[in-house]
Amino acid sequence: MSLPTTAATTLENLKSFLGVNAQDTSKDSLYELLIESCTEAAEKYLGRNIVVRTITEEPHDKQGSKTKYLQLNQYPVSSITTLIEDGQTIDTAILKLDNHNGIIKKPTNWKGVVLITYTAGIAANTASVPKNIQLAIWHWVKDILNLQENCNIKGETLGDYSVSFYEEHSVPKQVGFLLEGYRRSDI
Repeated sequence: MSLPTTAATTLENLKSFLGVNAQDTSKDSLYELLIESCTEAAEKYLGRNIVVRTITEEPHDKQGSKTKYLQLNQYPVSSITTLIEDGQTIDTAILKLDNHNGIIKKPTNWKGVVLITYTAGIAANTASVPKNIQLAIWHWVKDILNLQENCNIKGETLGDYSVSFYEEHSVPKQVGFLLEGYRRSDI
């Protein structure tokens, strides 16, 4: 098994963070699965792709719209491949693109249904993922491994009565703190 090109960190970097010998491959499949899962969870939390990928025909309903601006769901934007407005292909050369914020400005108002194919993400590849995001992924994996080890069972006792329950777990605090600066503002 090998990590997809959209993973937010490498197996080698994770193992180094965890203090696992690089030659020990006994848990590599588990670590790779956790990297993929934590990358996906981080992207959901952020509302954005971490590593650049192609978004195909993202729809925007602009029926009755009176604006020249269109906000893409993913950003920063690397490139726009095709843009179809109300069934017609639009020459992307006429557009002004704010790559950083994913905002497209057209000389005239948008109309009908707009389908856009483009590439977007915070980093060009796994090697260029910001260190805070990689650190967040490493902490999240470590947290999951700790949960697995400890089963995260909590209990209470009052006299002869005792109860145990599983503590539900959300985004670990240190992970949220590390990711916060990259989160979409409308989430």
